[in-house]
Amino acid sequence: MNSGRPRGLAALLTLALGAGTVAGAGVLAAPAWADATLTGTYSLDSTSIWTGQQVTLTETALADGTPDSTVDRSVSWGDGTTESIAAGATKATHKYATNGSYPISVTLTDADTPATPGTITNATSTVVVATAGGTYKFSPTWNWTWANGGHTAKLTLSGVPTNATRVWVAWGDGETSLVNRSNTSVTHYYRFGVFNAQVTLENAQGKTTPKSGGWYTLKADEYSPTATLKVPSKPAKAASWKTIQGTAKDTQIGIDGVGVQLWKWTASKDYYYNFVTKKWVKYTPNQTNIPDAAFKWLGVNSAGVWKVAVNGLSKGYYLEVDYTAYDKAGNTSGLKYRVQKLTS
Repeated sequence: MNSGRPRGLAALLTLALGAGTVAGAGVLAAPAWADATLTGTYSLDSTSIWTGQQVTLTETALADGTPDSTVDRSVSWGDGTTESIAAGATKATHKYATNGSYPISVTLTDADTPATPGTITNATSTVVVATAGGTYKFSPTWNWTWANGGHTAKLTLSGVPTNATRVWVAWGDGETSLVNRSNTSVTHYYRFGVFNAQVTLENAQGKTTPKSGGWYTLKADEYSPTATLKVPSKPAKAASWKTIQGTAKDTQIGIDGVGVQLWKWTASKDYYYNFVTKKWVKYTPNQTNIPDAAFKWLGVNSAGVWKVAVNGLSKGYYLEVDYTAYDKAGNTSGLKYRVQKLTS
């Protein structure tokens, strides 16, 4: 009676078992693809980066002899982090926030093949992470300004690595500047307050962890400068006043300048000095309009000395020197003056 079993297959099995050999192993043993190899090759775009930057792992080849199976590709980044490469993707990136040496490895698995290490073709598969070079500091670290005012600060840059393609400075006041990497200094105008600058380098591996550029402080200058007039040894002699000079000093933001106005008079006539024409001009109260040239704005040298030459003084007049100093915060010494009778 026919049991429905194919006669050809029954005969083949009987022959194989009766012969006592493994001739039939090709029929009953594990399929040939079960021993197929699973291989993958990978490369890193860099093995030396700065803190805060990233590396990219690229799959350059993948061979799986097992049909109808999906390969799981798991990357160990060496810092305790593992990540699977998404299906269809050939790249994975990872950022390192801490300095150190991190060995990277790739593990390949599928449903029919034991875990297999992928091959990283770089000379080394260890990524070394180090702090980016460069020294950054303010010079000076503080300055005076007027209350709620501002001042220009200078940040010096030294030792910027040659392979940094961009240099970013976050000034700590909400503004950021992109700086030419060859610059040795860069300036920024601050409003009143205290600020911490941060410098970030960038290249193909991304941006680094920001590095401090130090603190910059603007202090309010609310104190008045001082101003003096140098009185000649023979003050009654007209020739002694051919150069009128004095000093002006400020212990905080510094002197901006000294304003000077000159008068001479007798009992019946008044004159003001025109600093442009270098001549004395008659003044009639309530009639003469005094021009801007009657006022001289003078700078001071490193010792705080101011001076101006004067023509046309002679005996018989009273000389009046009016002067006042201003600092760069707008504070003034107040109007000062000296009246001297010229008798010779």
